[in-house]
Amino acid sequence: MNLLFPYDASVIYLPMRGEIDYRHPAFPLTVFPDSLMLPSDQSADPFVWAETVKTRLANKHPYILIPGRAFDLSGTRHGKGGGWYDRFLSKVPWSWLRIGIASRSQISSSPLLKQVWDEPMDWILSSDGLSWDAHETQARIHPPKS
Repeated sequence: MNLLFPYDASVIYLPMRGEIDYRHPAFPLTVFPDSLMLPSDQSADPFVWAETVKTRLANKHPYILIPGRAFDLSGTRHGKGGGWYDRFLSKVPWSWLRIGIASRSQISSSPLLKQVWDEPMDWILSSDGLSWDAHETQARIHPPKS
């Protein structure tokens, strides 16, 4: 699985209860040593964090690991209902790869309800605890029109 070329940085999260822990040795991607970790405190301002991450990774090509409670194979993600990741993703560069992380049981075989503010995933990585599956969603093939 070659998702990383040309990515050279990662933006990660601290797995909370109910979220998949990508720090397992079988995780199929390189988590870069200088990764930026997003706050687990949902009161942190996602727009401030987007600006901070853009500044710190200005000369990099990062991918972002994004947890959720449900994903579909079209790239729709349902989180915990606060919209933190959607607001954050709306302010980071289009070229940054978005990778949803889920257990296999969190992958919906039917389309999830998509709201206008939902930010799509480029890839979904799902695990059964031992191995990982990767699915390219093609949700963001074309950049948005200015």
